[in-house]
Amino acid sequence: MAKNTGTLVSSAIRPNDSLDLIASAFAREIKGGLHTATSSSDRDAIFEARREWGMLCYVINDNTTYQLEYNYADTTITNNLNWKVFTGSGGGSGEWIDSVLSVLLTEPLSPINGARYLIGRKPTDVISGTNWISQSPGTIAEWSSSLSTWIFTSPTDNTSVRVDNEDNAIYRYEGIFPTGAWQKEKESQVRYVYATQSTPSTYEATIEPTLLSYDREVIYVTKFSNTNIGASVSLNINGLGPVVVRRTDGQSLVDIITNEITTNYQYVMTYNGTYFELSMPSSSAINNKYYLDSTDYIVVPPRTEYWIYGDLTIDNGTLENYGHVIVANGSLNLINSGQFLNSASYSNLYFAEINGLGQTNYVPRWVSPYMLTATSSITDDTQTVNITSTTFSINSNILIPTGAAAGYLLTSDANGVATWQPSGVNINKFSATYSFVANATQSISHNLNSETIVFNFWNETNGEQVIVYAKKDPSNSANVLLVNSSVTVPNGRVVIIG
Repeated sequence: MAKNTGTLVSSAIRPNDSLDLIASAFAREIKGGLHTATSSSDRDAIFEARREWGMLCYVINDNTTYQLEYNYADTTITNNLNWKVFTGSGGGSGEWIDSVLSVLLTEPLSPINGARYLIGRKPTDVISGTNWISQSPGTIAEWSSSLSTWIFTSPTDNTSVRVDNEDNAIYRYEGIFPTGAWQKEKESQVRYVYATQSTPSTYEATIEPTLLSYDREVIYVTKFSNTNIGASVSLNINGLGPVVVRRTDGQSLVDIITNEITTNYQYVMTYNGTYFELSMPSSSAINNKYYLDSTDYIVVPPRTEYWIYGDLTIDNGTLENYGHVIVANGSLNLINSGQFLNSASYSNLYFAEINGLGQTNYVPRWVSPYMLTATSSITDDTQTVNITSTTFSINSNILIPTGAAAGYLLTSDANGVATWQPSGVNINKFSATYSFVANATQSISHNLNSETIVFNFWNETNGEQVIVYAKKDPSNSANVLLVNSSVTVPNGRVVIIG
C-alpha cells in the first residue's frame, strides 16, 4: 500500500473544545460530500479537485439539491450535464425512476425546468424535434433550464416509471435498450361509481382516485341513485364532461329508454371512446307475463316483440312499450290503475283453428258483427280488394279457390257461409227477424223485385222451422209478402230468396 502524500494527520481535526464556536472544516472546500452554492453557476464552478461522483450540492437560488451522477450525461466528472436533481432515490439509478409528465413523440418547444418525458414507448415510434430526433424511442428526456439543454437517460430492463397524465398507470421497460419497449401496467382497473341524478335523464359522480380522462381499459361498477325519467341518459364523472350511456346485451348497442335504469342492482359499464356501454342484467330476455300486478313494471325495448296468447291483464302494474305488443285471441284489460304506456306498435289478432291437416293450424278470423264495410279493404299477397259502396273494386286478378272466374257472384246464406255462383244465376236474398202473433197476418216488404221466390220461416229461439201461410200481396206481388202464423212466435227469422 502506497503512503499518502501531503500534510498528514494521525487523528481527526477537531476544535479545542466542543463548545468552541468555530467549524472544524468548510464543506465547500472539501472533496465530495455536501456543498452549498448560491446559484447554479457557482455549483458548476466547483473544480475537479473537489468533485467526487455522488457528491451533493444545494443551490440556494433554486432551493434544490443536485447530485453529481456518474454517466447521467457521460463519464466526465467535470461535465456539468451530470448534475441531476436529487430525489433521495439514489439518483434514479435503481429500478424506479422519477415520474414523467407524459409520453411524447414530438419535442415540446418551451419546456419548464425539470420537465421529464418518455420519448415514445417502442422502437417503431417515429420521433420528431430538433434535439429529440436523434434519440432512440424509449429514452427519458429531462429539460435543464440552467444548462439550456435536454438531459437524456436510457432505461434498463425492468426500469419502472409513472406517467403523470395517465390515470393509475405504471410503465415498465422490458428488454435491452433500445430494442425493448415500455409496457403499460394498469392499477385500479375496476372503479366504483355512485351516480346521482341531476336532471331526470342526467347523472353525475365523483370518484377517487380522480380520473384524468375516461379510460377504455377500466370497468366502472355503477350504482344509480334514481330511475331515469326520459331517454338519452348521460353521465358526467369528475367534471370530465357528460357522456351518453347506451345499453348493450352483447349483440346491439341502443339508447336507454324511460325507467329502464333501476336502483335494484349495480351495473357493469365500460367506455368505448364515444359512449358508456351499460350491460343490462335483464336485457337478454323479457319476462312475458299475461298478468301484471303492482310489483311488475315491464319495458319492451325497441325492435322487440311481446306476444301473449289470450287475455293480457294489467292489474295495477305497468307495461311500457317501445317495440311491438301482440295479443292473440284475447283482449287487453286494464284494471285497478293498470297502465299500458304504448309508444310504438300494438296489435290485437284473432285466429280460428283448422283441424284435420295433421296438426293444428290457425287462420285469421272475423270477430266483429260485420265482415266488410263501404270503406274496408283486404290485402292478400300484395293483391288489394277495395270495398266501395255495394261493389268490390279489384286492382288486379285474385285467385278464387273454387276455380271461379270473371263473372262469378259472391253470395252468403243465413249462416254467413259465402259461395261463388255463376253470374247466369240471378240470386237475391232477403232476411230479417219479426215478432208474430197467432193468426195475425204480417206484411213483409222484401224488395227483391221478383215474383219467383223461396220462402222459409224459423223460430230463432229454438231453431225449429215453423210452417206458416204465405202469399204475394196482390197490390205489389214482386216485392211484398203476406205471412200468417197459426202460433205466436216472439222471435222469428224470415228468409226469402228470389
